[in-house]
Parts: sequence; C-alpha cells; structure tokens
Amino acid sequence: MAPGGMPVPLQSLISLRVPLVGQRVHAGFPSPADDFIEDMIDLNQVLIQNPTATFLWRVVGDCMIDVKIFPGDVVTVDRSVTPRHRSIVLAIIDGEPTLKRLNRRGGVFTLHNENAKLPTFTVAEGTEVSIWGVVTATIRDLKK
Repeated sequence: MAPGGMPVPLQSLISLRVPLVGQRVHAGFPSPADDFIEDMIDLNQVLIQNPTATFLWRVVGDCMIDVKIFPGDVVTVDRSVTPRHRSIVLAIIDGEPTLKRLNRRGGVFTLHNENAKLPTFTVAEGTEVSIWGVVTATIRDLKK
C-alpha cells in the first residue's frame, strides 16, 4: 500500500514465479514437496487479469467478514471488470472507499454489508456513490 492509504497500481509488475506442487494437498501426513513439483506459476498471472487496471487495497473494518474478507487482508480490485449482480465492489461513497456487495433488482442497484452483526447499509438520498472497481482476489497473511 502506498503512503496515505492510497491503492497501489500494478502496471509495472515483475514476474513472481513460485513452484506449483500438485493440484491438491491433504491436511494429513506431511511428505517432501520437492518430489512433486509440477510447474512454476506466476502469481501475477493467477491474481491479476489486467495489470494496468488492477490495484491493491488494504482492508480496514469488518463489514465483509461473512464473505471471509477480514481487516488486514489485501484485496485486488480490477477497474476493467464490469460489476454484476452479487459482485463485491470497491465503492466510493461521499469520497470514502468502502467494500460492499452490489445487488441489482429490476434495474435498481443497491450496496450491502456482508456482516450479519451490522445494521443494514443504506445510501441516503443525495449521497455521492460510484463503483470504483470489482474485487477479484483476497490476500491474507496467516502469520499475523
């Protein structure tokens, strides 16, 4: 994340290749992985479809925890993806970025929290709202 909480553009990516060890992993008896390396994958290709339109944002707050997006996670947001019904989007509401679920009913779009413990999210009349981009991936550091 850039200083000041601004999104980080990904247009000048370097290749980040890591070993792909099989298609599945069992959560049981461990075995040496070196014998099973199938290929090398580039995480940029896995996480990012359009580097010039993709940005990283660090999540603050708990309005999306019911869809497993937690405070401290990093989300990839692609501005080139067209938001659809049920997309998780980064919306700008009165100048503030926030993650919400986009719902469409008969041509009417609404934004919703994904946290059953929070009150229903409503956009007051006269509020400035724009959809900045669509969340395409979540990155979580499990060491924290």
